[in-house]
Amino acid sequence: MRSHSLVESRPVPPVASPLLPGTARSGQAAAHTAFIGRAGETASILRAVRQPGSAGAVVVGAAGIGKTALLHHVQRSLAENYLVRVRGLRSATSSPFRALSFLLSELPGTVTHPALVFTAVSAYLRAEAGGRRVVFAVDNAEHLDRSSSTLIGQLVAANVASVVLTVTDFAQADPVFMTMWRNASLRRLDLAPFTCEETRLFVESELDAPVSREGLEALWAVGGGNLPATRAALRGYVQRGTLARRGAAWVLLPGRPVGQDLVAHSPLLLQLAPNQRSVVNLVALAGTLDWSDLARGTDSADLDALQDAGILVIDTGVEPRARLATPGLSAAVAEAVGASEASDLYQHLQGLRAAPRQLAADPARLVAWLMRAAHPVSEDQAVAAAAALNDEGRYSRAAELLAALDLPDSDRLVYQAVRAALGQGSLRTATLHLSALADREDRLDRTTWTLSRIAESRMRRLRPVVDAPEPIAEASERVAAWQQQALEAGDDGAVAELARLERRLFAERAALASFSGRYSDNLGSLAGVVDTDLAASAGREELEFQVEVQSLLLEAQVVVDDRSLSHDLARSLARLLVHPDVPYGVADAALLRVEVALLMTGGWSDTARLLGSIRHSNARWSFRSGSLAQLFEGLTMIALGRARDAGRALEPVVEQLRIADPHGILPLAAATLTFSHALAGPLEQVIAHLPLSEPGRGSSWAVRRAARHYQLLASARTENRGEAARRLQDRASSDLQQGARVWALVSLAAAVRLGRQEAVADLGALAATVRGPLARTCSLYSRALLDSDVGLLIEAMECAAASDDYRLVADIAQSGINATTRNQDRTGLRVIQRRLRELLPDAPQADAGGVDLDSLTAREREVAALAAAGRSNRAIAQKLVVSVRTVEGHLYQVYSKLSVSTRAELAELVPAESGL
Repeated sequence: MRSHSLVESRPVPPVASPLLPGTARSGQAAAHTAFIGRAGETASILRAVRQPGSAGAVVVGAAGIGKTALLHHVQRSLAENYLVRVRGLRSATSSPFRALSFLLSELPGTVTHPALVFTAVSAYLRAEAGGRRVVFAVDNAEHLDRSSSTLIGQLVAANVASVVLTVTDFAQADPVFMTMWRNASLRRLDLAPFTCEETRLFVESELDAPVSREGLEALWAVGGGNLPATRAALRGYVQRGTLARRGAAWVLLPGRPVGQDLVAHSPLLLQLAPNQRSVVNLVALAGTLDWSDLARGTDSADLDALQDAGILVIDTGVEPRARLATPGLSAAVAEAVGASEASDLYQHLQGLRAAPRQLAADPARLVAWLMRAAHPVSEDQAVAAAAALNDEGRYSRAAELLAALDLPDSDRLVYQAVRAALGQGSLRTATLHLSALADREDRLDRTTWTLSRIAESRMRRLRPVVDAPEPIAEASERVAAWQQQALEAGDDGAVAELARLERRLFAERAALASFSGRYSDNLGSLAGVVDTDLAASAGREELEFQVEVQSLLLEAQVVVDDRSLSHDLARSLARLLVHPDVPYGVADAALLRVEVALLMTGGWSDTARLLGSIRHSNARWSFRSGSLAQLFEGLTMIALGRARDAGRALEPVVEQLRIADPHGILPLAAATLTFSHALAGPLEQVIAHLPLSEPGRGSSWAVRRAARHYQLLASARTENRGEAARRLQDRASSDLQQGARVWALVSLAAAVRLGRQEAVADLGALAATVRGPLARTCSLYSRALLDSDVGLLIEAMECAAASDDYRLVADIAQSGINATTRNQDRTGLRVIQRRLRELLPDAPQADAGGVDLDSLTAREREVAALAAAGRSNRAIAQKLVVSVRTVEGHLYQVYSKLSVSTRAELAELVPAESGL
């Protein structure tokens, strides 16, 4: 097959040398880079091309969004067709037939009149195609010359060919294509930027290793789904060392690339005219501007060009507002603006209608602009900016701002520096700042002193310090004394202030109880202060307080199994978490404790309902982001039976948390990763992460308990299964003493799943006193094993499947398989295995919960697979080149080992497609 193109098509080589010098992939210089994502778009285009009567498809999207890559991928999928590759060139739009000159050169010299061209080209293409469908693949269709686009349109209209077009602006393409679209013969696809997940696949293919969620989100903030911009950001992050290889993964290190580095390499900014760059700089510094403000005094052609390039985005609303395409791009551009230009632009902004007021309402952006323009910054402005950045979870940015400020020593600023350090997990820095506050204790105001004591307690939690409650006790005593003095003096303002501080201390005492695993204490103290009907107009302090106490109470109810209010609490908490006045750290900690409690005690479906009820608010806080989200994804994958996927997701989590662990969750992440490797191998990876999985005092009781649990599960796979089961049963007794009844149920269930018969009765007895789907599953499980009841066992499997805990489904099935095999109950065995295949048709654990195929020799496995497929003994003998008697002997061994007596029974246990 011959294929034509104006410019020879060359596959894009894998990108390696700019990022990882010396590590370029070798051996396939002509191979295509792996195509990432766009599965739905590809399928839609192929359907449009192959559908009878369809003209084809047009792909519309901004520059750099991946239209050309998608077109090349579609071409590879259309290899059975006769492809004509065409590329529009801006420089050739005025030259007739310039885009198709390579095709016209194949025609006889006598074809000179335009009226004859269509007939000659049609005949030529039909002859060359030899009965195959002709498909024009046209890149940059808006830059085709008019004669070429008209001819392609005529060929498509005459059903000689189909077409796949890419355009940046469909309105600029030849009207012939617009007419096809309006007649519904040409399918239009508006290509959206890559999703965050597609970007992850792209980044990991570039780096050839997993990347942490923090690293991915930093790149996403800059690239926003534009792959050239993402590649440029990736290059800058790697070259500056902000994104670095640690172990088996790439992680984000403290610090940020200089904005100038990213801006210098951004394909979105390289071709801007000076006036356009000035507009981009203004919007970047302001963050967002009213469209009317921006349009005043700005050339509309420049604004149009910036929108067409995908740099400037207009958010519609009551008053349309302009911003740059991504927050990361905006931050990088703002960072690259020089002091003189920043000062000039600040003066320009003061003359706009709404911009000065809007900038004043964003203290962090205002201070950043003033600092970049070398203008003075007041202490109040600096405190407001640092507090806003900390509330938004931008702790590293807050720390950088505070370090750069040239202000007199300020207690309030030092406290904000403590918050920034704790938010990043920089305990040494937090300790230094807290020591500085302690040295000037006599001059601290009451609020700063009390908040510093709370910060001291939180810092001590994350370090192996025994007396974490001591600062809270000290603060409570002093606040109580201050309250008495204020009441005696009749100082109503001080009384109100101290009442607010006492509520902060109350919430902190409850958080300490949770950290220590004293859930019963919180059940008794929190119920009276929770307000699930809180008005949306409530003040910030009340919102923050309610998020804290509601999450602490919900956690306690889940673990202790007192769920009388859990559903109301979950709904209320989901509503409050996304309120704009709830600080990032408060919301983050709340979801962490609730999600750990639910996931680790079998509440997979409860977790899904809670998370599903939270409105998407990605710009607000870390919900579904960072290492926390990636850890919970790994936990969910384990429950779904996807151990290898879990391991790949958890590797970067562990490496990222080794850099900074502000929540103290590294032991849980490492233990979960260890268990994933124990399930999927190899053994050396299990051993490598064991030291990190050892929980210390710097983690909460829930994290320490969960880490121990996964450590024992991993040891059952790699060491002594019976000893691990015994220790799990012992752990249940400790859980009950702690008041963690659901954890005790999890421990006993795990012991039974590992084959500990002595725990079966205890499991049933405890399950009878606990509520929820896990308790019902465990009750059925225990009764089924005690009574050797296959029907109850099937019910237990179905109950576990309803909660999406597919590992539990497989383990219950394995217990039943072991029991029926011991009892030589072949009918029960087949029933269990059949139901297992129905419940877990695609799960990797379906085989693990099936027959013990490892007991068969390699030859016996071949014979079993062929017999299960319905082959006769003679046919099997012919295929394997052995005697019929040999086949009969192998089948005898297979039947004996698998406890079956007929081919029908064998087929139920060993499906032919299993690939034995």
